[in-house]
Amino acid sequence: MRYAANMKFRFFLSTIFLAALSANASAEVEKFMRQCDGKLCPYFRLKFTPPSGWVLEENATRENQLQIYVSRGKDFGDADAVMYIRISYNSDKRSLDKFIEVAHQRWREAVSDTKIDKLANEKRTNGLPDYQIYHFVNPSRPQQAFEIMAYGEDTDKDNNPFFAMIALTGAEEKAIEAAESDYRAGLRAH
Repeated sequence: MRYAANMKFRFFLSTIFLAALSANASAEVEKFMRQCDGKLCPYFRLKFTPPSGWVLEENATRENQLQIYVSRGKDFGDADAVMYIRISYNSDKRSLDKFIEVAHQRWREAVSDTKIDKLANEKRTNGLPDYQIYHFVNPSRPQQAFEIMAYGEDTDKDNNPFFAMIALTGAEEKAIEAAESDYRAGLRAH
């Protein structure tokens, strides 16, 4: 259970980091409203079909307000690797490169020992621009020690621009390596 608590804390930190950040293609982003602090707040989700063998972890998704996927038969607390998706409205119409630059700057401020390397982009079968992929090593974040992050652009049905951040994260590099082909298959489809 300590692992699950650490994961919640990790996602809480990631949410704070990503919420501070604020594109165009097929309508893959869905908009919802939810109660938060006594008012209605927007909530965005990517229409995402997980790769074969992966499932939406309903409880973790609800608790963390992020789409969270785990290997079939696992849950948020015992999964070796987790995929999560964060959607941000691009209200100021910034470029994806600028979004990534700001995201990385904020992450480096929060995790001073992080190492971020660019990986090969991932083509999307739907014709949208490639996902830009980065590999993170975070020694001071043991439950999030290794992460691959894909950054992309999408729209909702009204053609409003959004950024999609799709992560594969875990405590062990071997878990990330074992799940990377599934993760990239999921990216290609979206």
